[in-house]
Amino acid sequence: MDDYTWKKKVRARRRRVKYERVFFLLALIFATSFGIWNYASRTKTPQYAMNEIITSFNEGDLEKFNSRVDLMSITTAAYDDLTGDMFKNDESLSMSERLLFENFYVLIRPQICAGAIKVINTKIKNDNWTLPEEILKGRQLGIDFDLLLERSLIRHTKIVSIENVEHLGDKATAKIHVVEENTNTPFVFKVTLENFSNASWQVAGSNFEFFGEKWQFPGLSFGLDDNSWRITGIENYKEYLETVTPIIQKGVEEYIDATAEIIDHYNYLFAVEQSNFIIMQRTSSGVMSHNQRTRIADYIQNTIIPTLQDRQSELSKIAIPAGAMYLASLRAESTNVTIEAWKSYVQGLLNDDEVAFFRAASIHKQELILDQRIEEVVKNSAVARNLPELP
Repeated sequence: MDDYTWKKKVRARRRRVKYERVFFLLALIFATSFGIWNYASRTKTPQYAMNEIITSFNEGDLEKFNSRVDLMSITTAAYDDLTGDMFKNDESLSMSERLLFENFYVLIRPQICAGAIKVINTKIKNDNWTLPEEILKGRQLGIDFDLLLERSLIRHTKIVSIENVEHLGDKATAKIHVVEENTNTPFVFKVTLENFSNASWQVAGSNFEFFGEKWQFPGLSFGLDDNSWRITGIENYKEYLETVTPIIQKGVEEYIDATAEIIDHYNYLFAVEQSNFIIMQRTSSGVMSHNQRTRIADYIQNTIIPTLQDRQSELSKIAIPAGAMYLASLRAESTNVTIEAWKSYVQGLLNDDEVAFFRAASIHKQELILDQRIEEVVKNSAVARNLPELP
């Protein structure tokens, strides 16, 4: 082979290697760009946002959950649906009373929704349904917040699956399959998502030289906002209430009928025991003697408390219909709290212990709240029966 031919082949081989390298580099750039684009596109979809919502809820990632869910918008709309449903089912209210209560509930809506958000956040973070303190504790706003939460069904609604996420421009809809656990009722929520993305990362195109050749790198653009897709509403929450609430009411009515004889019998015994208790406390001087205190303590320990325990024992034997679990648990809790109040009172009697008397009075207040809650469940009344005087 002559020198010319050899140099010609060397140049051809070098040219081939150069183009192979250029082709490899372009293929690498294309694959990398496609991978970045595919990942960016996939993570910016409403489907990905829905998956993140469920994951963050299950893993207690409060920051991620709140970045994907507009709780204020959701709770405000849900509150209106819930109170409307309660008033619709309370047949004891006159039209004027209904209007008065409805206006009152509009007035306290910001506080209630803020409390609901706090409860939801605590559930996500600590996996525990804890009632807020501050103004929603007890009945400071004239309502029973625990009963309101119960009627919202939130504490017993379990997410089963997500499907049919439909993407329509800057809005999307998704179907969430849930089940209301007290009644074992399946339902499909239709939720609305909106895209709030307004930021992006851009790489401008540029020219560069490689192996003596001039090439141009195309520009790229990717969304930066991780919180772009957010749930802003539940379209059919009212329908959910209208589906489940009648089942709960039917279960409560069946449970009331099944336990009516027990309740009536023990209400008669409690009335007799209360009368005896009042008589035993009477004194001419206004101060009970030691023997009188001892007799009262003995009566409480051997008559009143056993009667409470017997009633709960008989109630526990009654099968609880679907939807009546809350009422049954309230009755059991009321019994336990009442017994604790009596025990503290006994301690105060026997030891002349003012602290024990104070504790008995405090526990008794809890009992009154529970008893009022039970009455409202039994009568299916709207939460607030008396409007408080607000500053």
